Amino acid sequence: MKLIKIKFIPVLFVLLFNYAKAQDTTFPDNFTLQAPKYQVKAYGKSNLNIYYQVKFSNNIDIPESKKETLCILQLDNNYSKFSDYKSIQQDSITEKFSHQERIGGKEINQLLKVKEIWTSVVFKNKLTDSLIVQDKAKDRYQYEEKIPVFKWNMGGEKKIILGYECKKAKTQYRGREYTAWYTDKIPVNNGPYVFGGLPGLILAIEDDKKHFQFEAVAVNQQPNDIYVRNDKSIYKVTRDKFRKVLQSYHDNPGFFHGKAYNIDGSQMSVKSNPLPYNPIELE
Repeated sequence: MKLIKIKFIPVLFVLLFNYAKAQDTTFPDNFTLQAPKYQVKAYGKSNLNIYYQVKFSNNIDIPESKKETLCILQLDNNYSKFSDYKSIQQDSITEKFSHQERIGGKEINQLLKVKEIWTSVVFKNKLTDSLIVQDKAKDRYQYEEKIPVFKWNMGGEKKIILGYECKKAKTQYRGREYTAWYTDKIPVNNGPYVFGGLPGLILAIEDDKKHFQFEAVAVNQQPNDIYVRNDKSIYKVTRDKFRKVLQSYHDNPGFFHGKAYNIDGSQMSVKSNPLPYNPIELE
């Protein structure tokens, strides 16, 4: 029988945090870790916030099995940010703990209670016509590109969402066909995720297979900080590299979480069961 040594990558907090989220682990109060790092770039405060119920299927083999969460689109005149609302709550807790040298089991458990479901963050900068996308494959990755230009086919149908009369429009984006409902009563050229380019705010949009569905459920004007995480640990890559990393992570997540060695010191191939994967962008 071969003896196996498991060597974990240095970022112990990140490893334990991701493992515990998956396993619903509770840490004892006397357990301590180095406090998490936290750094952001602030872009001001929002003057309009739209809350979207997001339903999506991350398993192409069981498309009817959907995850569900609440996301928020924060808007001001020049910037916008779309993210899982729980990620903002999680960031707030992380920022508070980041001022300490070490945190204990109580603090770790508090962080673990807030679990983001929609992991993608999309930040749009109208001044530079660019967007930043961040997502996680254990670690946080980031790429930048131009804000996409959508070719919309306008329809004549109408329906009411949140009391606003909405008009129908269709488009195609990176391998999926979408139907959107927008209102010109809120003359904002924006929407959930990367979507926009209509003469009004997109209050609902879904792809033709209903794998990804976004629908506004609330609107307010409470000023909220618009910021982007820019911790030194974030890997800044090209979009092509970003997509390859996410695909590799879902194919073999074990490879990303540690390295295994034989007793003679040679490295073993770490393999684990693949994770369900159904990216919103197919191309």
